[in-house]
Amino acid sequence: MSAPDINIKVNMAFYLKKELKESISHGTKGFPLASYSCTAAKYDINIGMHWHPEFEINRFCSGSFIFNYAMRDYEIAGPCIALVPGNVLHNVQLKKGSSQSSVVFNPKMLDLSFFDEALSDIRQFFSVDKSTAPKFLTPDMECFLQADSDLSYIIDNASSEKASTRLRVKAKLLDLLALMYESGIFMYESSLKTEGFENRQDKLKTLLSYVNENYAKKISMNDAAAFLDVSQQYFCRYFKKSTGMSFVDFLNDLRLRRASQEILLTSKSMQSIATDNGFENIGYFFKLFKQKYGHTPRAYRLINSEEDK
Repeated sequence: MSAPDINIKVNMAFYLKKELKESISHGTKGFPLASYSCTAAKYDINIGMHWHPEFEINRFCSGSFIFNYAMRDYEIAGPCIALVPGNVLHNVQLKKGSSQSSVVFNPKMLDLSFFDEALSDIRQFFSVDKSTAPKFLTPDMECFLQADSDLSYIIDNASSEKASTRLRVKAKLLDLLALMYESGIFMYESSLKTEGFENRQDKLKTLLSYVNENYAKKISMNDAAAFLDVSQQYFCRYFKKSTGMSFVDFLNDLRLRRASQEILLTSKSMQSIATDNGFENIGYFFKLFKQKYGHTPRAYRLINSEEDK
């Protein structure tokens, strides 16, 4: 069963900047909904660990992905739809050849003047869901085709400024949520997180914020363990289990993504870019960059600049 075709628009600048707790606005004050799409055409793409207060619906169009949700990795294949309530740590790694889109919105945009039982339950899920596992819609579910069609329309028309189209987007969103409600997606009572889980997630958020602010400096595993006031041995296990990556790999991946952004958006020398992003050894930077992107930094800049002409 295949998903309907959609118009994939690559927004690399957004994905490269997307880190940790987001401060950007999704949509506008009057229409707080936005869509984002990404295709890993040439190499794997790591969107980056982050969280935000808005609700998110991910559409894994085609290909294979590693979806990290609440500090656990899930290997999934498209087509598939996954839900992320507000303030849950999550990350998506797209394998080469994969396409993914997402809709991020403030659930308050769905408020009605009169009480609605279904929307009340859905809003409660948005704000208090405590499940440690993500909610998925898959092609074997009866509601999938209609849900995927609704989500496709929302993604394709999220940026429209026509009042009638925005009304249809909201109607499609309500229909999508109704389908999920009927399928039991928003049942949350039986899978409450423990206080310990909340504490571990808060600690990880604090550490990731610290790394995000200081990634260009020299940060050792001992520094990170000390920051959380735990032993290095415990930290290694905890970080790997929570993010799916070792701390060194996570730090290097963050530095490489920031460096790749500077390569594309500035004319700075490779030496300066490497140094500014925490790589003291230019040779090591070149080696890791080629492993991740399939090209040397200079070739990466040249190839992408030629494609923009």
